[in-house]
Amino acid sequence: MKTQDSFSGLDAGRRDMARSAGLAAFVYGYPLVESVRTCRLQTGHHGLASRAPLNTLHSATRPSTDQDRDVVTPANDLLYTTAWIHLGDGPCVLTVPAAAEHPGRYFVLALYDAYTENFENLGPRNCSAQGEQVLLLGPGQSAPAALSHLRQVACPTHLVWLISRILVGDEADQPAARALQATIRLAPAEGTGPARAPASVAGWEGEPVDAMADMEAGVPAEDVARRFFGNLCRALSDAPGRPEDQGLIAWFGQAGLRPGSGFDWALLDAPVREGLLQGFVEAIRLVGEAARSRKRKPWVLAGRAGRYGHDYLTRALTAYIGLGALATTEALYAAGHFAADGQALDGSRRHLLRFEADALPPADAFWSVTLYDADRFLYPNAIGRHAIGDRTPGLRREVDGSLQLIFSHDRPADAANWLPTPAGRFYLILRLYHPRQDVRQWRIPALQPLEGKA
Repeated sequence: MKTQDSFSGLDAGRRDMARSAGLAAFVYGYPLVESVRTCRLQTGHHGLASRAPLNTLHSATRPSTDQDRDVVTPANDLLYTTAWIHLGDGPCVLTVPAAAEHPGRYFVLALYDAYTENFENLGPRNCSAQGEQVLLLGPGQSAPAALSHLRQVACPTHLVWLISRILVGDEADQPAARALQATIRLAPAEGTGPARAPASVAGWEGEPVDAMADMEAGVPAEDVARRFFGNLCRALSDAPGRPEDQGLIAWFGQAGLRPGSGFDWALLDAPVREGLLQGFVEAIRLVGEAARSRKRKPWVLAGRAGRYGHDYLTRALTAYIGLGALATTEALYAAGHFAADGQALDGSRRHLLRFEADALPPADAFWSVTLYDADRFLYPNAIGRHAIGDRTPGLRREVDGSLQLIFSHDRPADAANWLPTPAGRFYLILRLYHPRQDVRQWRIPALQPLEGKA
């Protein structure tokens, strides 16, 4: 005969199991849910403002500013052309621009699966200089006979995010960049029906708000967890994950997290609900602390961005601080949260970043340093400058050839190399496009705090 203590022990065991499953499910599934959320936000379902419908390009005709707030940490020296592509009803044809007609201009057409893996990058490095058409195939699809001559890209999931990046300079340079941008094309293959939204996008529960942001805003944790896990289950049905992940996903099912639309928080046993909520809160804290701590190093290089293997925590962290990161073969990212003395970067102090003449960032395409407010978006400032890089006009070098960048809230006497900061916390991202082979041996200089007034 079972005693009350044995029942209590059984409940505690189920609660602990659900806690572990909830924590792991958030870390594993957060990038997937962020993809679905961003797709819903940008494709305009149920009255939401739309960038563009599914399988349709959206081209930004100017670089991102502090007004652009649907994707965190945008770069400020690129023109973006994006599209949410759903291959569930058939393949699509993507046209890569002719690099020969735009000599010297960096561009890449990056493709991401539903889990934010940057599985392919198309551009001058691997496509014809005269331009090229590429056939995008969903899982299990084969090329139609009439298109079998095209280069084929097998996409890991039916939902694909295209993020095209085109280097752009000042206003005088923008028409030339837009001319390249205009030659990108996307169209369903002949015979493919109208794109239908994935069930997880059409059936999204709640406002399309990041779960991490909801928690930071003080929304009750149980409300956020309930919506997150429901959206995750629907997303897992649309994007079942890699074969090697199936054991992990099956384990989530023991806590009620099964692919499909049948998830109901209210029907879960109380111990399972309690455990899932505990795991969810712990996972939120884990990802948030990973983003903030950085071990107080001046710079942290994202050595696994874009392609993560089984490093699910890095994938989740990247989705939180830099959704849509490129693979490291295309670009390297370094995040700067702390000065040389270990103190967090803060506009209450001035800071100096000095690159020696023979130690500039080793990038064959270009490099830039972009400043972000504490909310992960570009900081609004009086001169409208969000980044400084090797293409910034008017930069001044020192007599010895070194490059000194000034970060401060108040305008310095010489503002040529100034990047304005908020009055409080901020952080930086250094981007190197087409990093050189010796980049791992290069040491990023730490920001030095400066005494006195600007």
